[in-house]
Amino acid sequence: MRNVYPGGISCIVSKGDWLFKLGVGAAYDRVGTRDSIMIRVPDHTVTCHLCDMTGPLAITSANPSGEPDSTHHSMVINRLGHKIQGVLCDGDSNEVVASTVVNCLRIDEGIISIVREGCVPAVKVQQIFDRLKNTML
Repeated sequence: MRNVYPGGISCIVSKGDWLFKLGVGAAYDRVGTRDSIMIRVPDHTVTCHLCDMTGPLAITSANPSGEPDSTHHSMVINRLGHKIQGVLCDGDSNEVVASTVVNCLRIDEGIISIVREGCVPAVKVQQIFDRLKNTML
């Protein structure tokens, strides 16, 4: 993660007690799935500043389940404006494609898989992983 964040990669990792150190508390059972959580550190100045002030944010995707990804604040407002109180916006994003989702649940076995190819090409993710894996041998 240190090699890809901040940026357009979301990593699915195992849940564990480490989440309590981040302040998840009673929300532990409400974030992610029973066994995993997806982590993203966006390359977005305002969001990073907000997280510096608040700590990690447990949030859902900015689109209704099953619908196409929201890649612009106007899409979020159009789809979810009636359900949310606001949208954090600092101008147009340079990411017009959703994040690349990488399943890291078997990373200790030397295995990752691409769940969704997004703004970071799958081949680049695999190259980063292979380079790091080779330095650990």
